[in-house]
Amino acid sequence: MRIGISSLAVLSLILVAGCASDGARSGVGLSGAAFARVEPSRQIGSGPLAPQSLVGVAPEALSARLGAPDFRRVEPGAEVWQYAGGACNLFVYFYKTDADVLASSYVDARKREGGAADPNACLAGVLTKRNVPVS
Repeated sequence: MRIGISSLAVLSLILVAGCASDGARSGVGLSGAAFARVEPSRQIGSGPLAPQSLVGVAPEALSARLGAPDFRRVEPGAEVWQYAGGACNLFVYFYKTDADVLASSYVDARKREGGAADPNACLAGVLTKRNVPVS
């Protein structure tokens, strides 16, 4: 079996995320076949923001709603965006779908000192820090 460079990059992102974990899951997302068929939304609805509303969107939809990330890592076939909020960081993971377009597949929240954080509270912290309306 031959593994391409983009597959290795995605695998390395998953492994790094797993190594940084304390075992507690703090995120929401799509995986496998459900994600592969996603047609990324070009906008995030005008209702209240929740971590789940950030899943399945195109990068430009997220930046239109939250602004540019504080940190962005680009790999072949994947991107990770980090938004700082108070005592936590919100991470949004983008991967290419079967249609070869980026879509967010997972949103995670981590405490600055390490460990899982509540994604709803972390998103609220990001919104407050960036002065973004909740709805």
